[in-house]
Amino acid sequence: MKNIMPKALITLTLLVLSFKSMAFADPKLHLEEVTKKISQEIMQNKEKIKTDAEYAKGLIKTYLLPEVDSEYMAKRILGKTYWMEATEEQRKKFIDEFIGLLLNSYAKGLANYDGQPITYDDTQYSRSGNLANVRSTIIPNEGEPILIDYRLKVQPDESWLVTDVIIEGVSMAKSYATQYREQIAKIGLEETLKRLEAENERAKNATEISDLKEQQT
Repeated sequence: MKNIMPKALITLTLLVLSFKSMAFADPKLHLEEVTKKISQEIMQNKEKIKTDAEYAKGLIKTYLLPEVDSEYMAKRILGKTYWMEATEEQRKKFIDEFIGLLLNSYAKGLANYDGQPITYDDTQYSRSGNLANVRSTIIPNEGEPILIDYRLKVQPDESWLVTDVIIEGVSMAKSYATQYREQIAKIGLEETLKRLEAENERAKNATEISDLKEQQT
């Protein structure tokens, strides 16, 4: 009996670990779970999301940012040349400001979600199995379905992180790459970082709620 218990514990531990690994094995299943959690949170706190920008950003930070390979996406946007030329401080600054841009952009859209159904197609893998694409379809209350593709890359721990979001055929990473590489070519990386920081500051101020702003409107 003494020998059975340790073996049982080992077997149970391996079983739990295998289930944990399976949860990440198919990115479609994981994206469905993340969508379910954040959708429930949004529907339960609609009014708060409309009036509290920081709360909305907090939802993005909690549920969506952990699913994004921020550094990999930043490298893609800057491109190999600009990324290699940038200092460690500039790279970190770009990642932080880019994430801030995403937070400001997507937090505004949370209030527009009203329980519209979201479905996911089966995961499509590259030949190597290291890259994947999961297509989701949002069924709006009016108009045509919206197609969103999530490009993902497997990580050393066998989890999957999003490296690009393609909305109706338009790549977010490529769009930002075109925008920022052209800007860097004209004014340099340091000035581009300053403008990005200023843009985020304006966006933050625009979402703040105060009595003074209310009186000025």
